Amino acid sequence: MNRHERRAAAAAARQGRAVVDARASTEARQGGAAVADPLAAAAAELHRRVAQEAEEVSKHLLGGDSSPTTLGEVVAGALDVAERFARSRPASPTVLACKKGCSHCCSRPVSTSAPMVLRIATLLRQDLDRADFEAVLSRVAALDEKTHGLPFSLSVRPPTPCALLVDDACSIHAIRPFVCRAWNSTSEETCKRALKVQGLPMQIDLFQRTVYSAAEKGMHAALRRKGLDPVDLELTAALRVAMENTDAAERWLAGEPIFAGCEAKHDPDDRYHLPTA
Repeated sequence: MNRHERRAAAAAARQGRAVVDARASTEARQGGAAVADPLAAAAAELHRRVAQEAEEVSKHLLGGDSSPTTLGEVVAGALDVAERFARSRPASPTVLACKKGCSHCCSRPVSTSAPMVLRIATLLRQDLDRADFEAVLSRVAALDEKTHGLPFSLSVRPPTPCALLVDDACSIHAIRPFVCRAWNSTSEETCKRALKVQGLPMQIDLFQRTVYSAAEKGMHAALRRKGLDPVDLELTAALRVAMENTDAAERWLAGEPIFAGCEAKHDPDDRYHLPTA
């Protein structure tokens, strides 16, 4: 642990938060079996509580007829659950290295699911004029041409800035995926190194990572109960499909495999370290 990470850990301890190695937190984030580490056990319990609440909220919203509008409400509802838990114990700026202008993690592939992708595409279509929408779509398509179908591995898919990154800042920050909200680091230098070193361990704020990961998991559980498949999708490829097809949501809800070929191809090791909840 370097000087900056030691400071972050000390600040986190003062807040009653935990800064841990990302790999060590995996069982807790996935609601794994019993663990001896009290910290991991606490994270597992937090994961269970958040996932359960997000599932209940999502299930309620999906109670009637499913529609594109409902999908957007389901994502927003699960995010509200995560944000409420996150606000209950906000991270101190002295703990995390994350800030506007620090965009190293935005050069790594991101996985998400159809409801989130469809919500992003819908809001971009609503909020942007035609020229700006087409400009975003052009960047998304250009990146997809380079990365489509590639595994999430440094050896095959070198770091490439996200198509939604503008001037080192996320242009959709308010509606970014769960995994982007979950991802954090106590060291900018480690984030830089992670773009070159496969499977580099990361020091993270476990509370933030757990809350957003669990909320997405709970939402996915409710979607499965409704007969919808929240398979992991690679953000760029899936967003291109959703932006190019105005009826993408209706087709996905009808069971059409509109996102076939957009599946995320996780590296077995990097899944512990990349922004993947």
